[in-house]
Amino acid sequence: MVLKRLIVATVACLALTASAQDAFAQQWPNRTVKVVVPYGVGGVTDTMARLTADRLGKAFNQTFVIENKLGAGGAIGVDYALNSPQDGYTILFLGSTLFTVLPLAQKVNYEPLKTLVPVSITGTNGMVLVVDKNAPYSTLREFIDYARANPGKITYSSGGPATNNHLSTAYLAGKEGLDMVHVPFGGGQAALTAVLSKSVDMHFGNSSDLIEPVKSGTVKALAVSTPKRMPQLPDVPTVAETIPGFEYIAWNGYAVTGGVPMEVQNRLAQALQPIARDPEVVKIFSNLGIESVGTTPQDAAESIRKDMPIFAQTVDLAGVRRK
Repeated sequence: MVLKRLIVATVACLALTASAQDAFAQQWPNRTVKVVVPYGVGGVTDTMARLTADRLGKAFNQTFVIENKLGAGGAIGVDYALNSPQDGYTILFLGSTLFTVLPLAQKVNYEPLKTLVPVSITGTNGMVLVVDKNAPYSTLREFIDYARANPGKITYSSGGPATNNHLSTAYLAGKEGLDMVHVPFGGGQAALTAVLSKSVDMHFGNSSDLIEPVKSGTVKALAVSTPKRMPQLPDVPTVAETIPGFEYIAWNGYAVTGGVPMEVQNRLAQALQPIARDPEVVKIFSNLGIESVGTTPQDAAESIRKDMPIFAQTVDLAGVRRK
């Protein structure tokens, strides 16, 4: 009889908890939501965050405010969210490397897919390999042949160790057995400037940063990392046209820490899906070389699981796996 009462009480308690969580999710958000961007102002991630956060604010009739908490490859921003109340009022807009690369490259205070969980992949983008406009090579094959004939002499820039700029180039070099010298800078724009000033020989950068410089003829594009040619740069071949099977795609999207209720995560993801289909958002993203997506939390997690072994190999090729 006592056991029966305990079971009934436990079931009732669980039902009340579930009911309270449902009520909380239905009321969320009823005050300002912080969107933590773990990178600097003005970059592609920050731009995407501000565009989508503005539309989230309109969808929920509430304020979504951007807070840039940069440092340690993005880990500072995640730590900030981890140390905030787990109530859905501090969320993250970040890049894929925080799930697939950073935990392999340095010690972090979170575990991907457990204490840091994806809510929705908002957009994906490829990389563009660029060189000085007067460089002696005009195709990727010519560049590879030149680099192979001059081991240790070709330099390439990145926004820092373990960034997509670094990893995509290391992946290319590993595939082709090239010996090139990595020159890290404090961000993608500085890395691009290094090519413009002829301080380095090449840069494999985000399409969002390079479409306009390529179109204007400021730099010469040799290839893009997407499976198919980019519609914004239709005359630029894919890397795969020279190195079959090569593909390197980055993404940005929303995430939360593991203690945020699933009901809130789903509510946020559901609001993001029509935003991703908004023609104005699609057009703005497309002009930046970004494909608008808007996934569910489940689809985002599955995509990350598939990416993890691929990026683990890339981390090893780049020589940035922590000891």
